[in-house]
Amino acid sequence: MFRMRFLIIVLITTISCFSQKNEIGFHFGGNNYIGEIGNTQYINPNKIQYGLIYKRNINDRLGLRAQFTKGIFIGDDLKSLSEVRRNRGYFFSNSFNSLSIGIDISYVPFTIGEFGVSWTPFLFVGIERFVFDNIYFPQNENIGYTLGKDFSVGIPFGGGIKFNFEKNWIITADIQPRFVLSDNLDGSYPDLSKQPLAERFSTSLSSDWLVFVGISITYVFGKIPCCKD
Repeated sequence: MFRMRFLIIVLITTISCFSQKNEIGFHFGGNNYIGEIGNTQYINPNKIQYGLIYKRNINDRLGLRAQFTKGIFIGDDLKSLSEVRRNRGYFFSNSFNSLSIGIDISYVPFTIGEFGVSWTPFLFVGIERFVFDNIYFPQNENIGYTLGKDFSVGIPFGGGIKFNFEKNWIITADIQPRFVLSDNLDGSYPDLSKQPLAERFSTSLSSDWLVFVGISITYVFGKIPCCKD
């Protein structure tokens, strides 16, 4: 019985040692869309994306992340390497916002709360609620129109590198692809029951993607881990 109590006390103490580290800040950068319209390059940031970020570090390698993001993305056939797409000439612009939760995993232990510089590569994966403009193309037109809002589930993931400067500041650079469970970010697969005169031209090979490249700056607050001086 004594051993069990001792183990529980040690476990609670260990968790509290590492659970007082919080980060809050912002992230910004560029994104590009991959789908049935425009350029098909995987990494080609051309429109802005920004938002707020909060992290809670469970220990020196594992952290939870909540993130709110806003941005815009476009598709322009005239900028495609495909001659078929350039001749077609479709164009759309879309805006979005998302709220996500996820987990950060550092490759090596990442010390927070000490002077000096520490760094580590990291991986990230999460899930989000993705809200976007409901785009459609009227028949015989090559400009996308907006018909209210729609939403879907997104799966952001990726990796990068993060640096801890001067005890309380962390700068992160990362690449974050986002797989969205919708094939209509670009208006290629509209709901014909709502817009019967719209044109549907999706290849149905895959849902649409967004790829984010950027940085985040967060401020660390909370108690210094009790295991350190």
